[in-house]
Amino acid sequence: MISSVSTSATPAQALVIMGVSGSGKTETSLGVARCLGFRHIEADHFHSAENVARMQAGTPLTDADRIEWLDRLRLEMQKAVQDGTGFVLSCSALRRSYRDRLRDAVPGLRFAYLSVDYETALQRVGERSGHYMPTSLVKSQFDTLESPRGEPGVLYVDASKASDAVVQEVSAWMHAPIPSSEMAALISLASKMPDAPSLRNEPPLTSEPIYNNRTAQRFDKLTDSLMAILMAFMVGAVFINVVMRYAFGSGWGGAEELSRLAFVWLIFVGVASSMRRGELMSFSLIRDKFPRLAQRVIDSISALLIATGSGLSAWGAWYQMQFSWQNTSPVVGYPMAIAMLPVLVSMLALTVLALIQLFNAWSSAQEAPRALANVTAD
Repeated sequence: MISSVSTSATPAQALVIMGVSGSGKTETSLGVARCLGFRHIEADHFHSAENVARMQAGTPLTDADRIEWLDRLRLEMQKAVQDGTGFVLSCSALRRSYRDRLRDAVPGLRFAYLSVDYETALQRVGERSGHYMPTSLVKSQFDTLESPRGEPGVLYVDASKASDAVVQEVSAWMHAPIPSSEMAALISLASKMPDAPSLRNEPPLTSEPIYNNRTAQRFDKLTDSLMAILMAFMVGAVFINVVMRYAFGSGWGGAEELSRLAFVWLIFVGVASSMRRGELMSFSLIRDKFPRLAQRVIDSISALLIATGSGLSAWGAWYQMQFSWQNTSPVVGYPMAIAMLPVLVSMLALTVLALIQLFNAWSSAQEAPRALANVTAD
């Protein structure tokens, strides 16, 4: 006769999606968080500027480099626990000591290890664009990795499978009640750990994105593509103009004029993209000290001011375009209204985004999740 396994009353509420770069942590963690209705935390957004600079230069991070980063993640996880919400953290957590440091902050923390071979990880990292992790650091990730096999509360997942299948497997594992034996092992492990140094009450590096769905992905692809094209055009135009001046003694004046036009477009497209991602500068030190209702009122006033200012700017840009169609640039001869078009489009986008922020401020009973991840990282 087989005895039944005693389980806890509720499914797991705290999860880390771990693995080397290229294992699919961010895509998987976003999918699992969406499936479970949990808060998403992206570890990449908690690296210091110095750590990012080291990785961009191809220098592997040391244990000392990661201490402050891990402590920021501990604080963010504890905030989620205090808010009473489940969370999914996307974090490499390559060493046992890193994982134990995270477990110390949240007893009962589970880990889903995305297992992938070196060639697949290298290929995936090489295909990523706009990220600071170079392919040269993939080997160092595998060298640093300490397998979590045998540790309590760890799920091994074959990350070479389709992303949907990986998300379903992890979500099903999280939905299943936690066996009492596993929970006891996790709590016992946490109780044996030394107290971690006190964490500084530091705010997150960015705000949460205004919305996350397929429309957001299309919006990001559109704005990212436009910014890449504009930047490439600016660099190419200036480079060709310099070569012509040195090689032939004279350049093309239109290159400078079109570069300035592209720069104007780049700035305003970037503003709209950054606002959707929650990457614009914000000051919330005083606002965060108020109760939730007061925070909603402050957020609503802020959103209304942004919507009003952006709407007036769009209205002014529209009138400016009407008067500028007859005026042409002095060198190339394009209508000057083209220079005002990005202002109109960007300000309209900011107006819509601000109205969505206003709706979000009152649409949920709890504080909005701190979903920070749009780029994958570490």
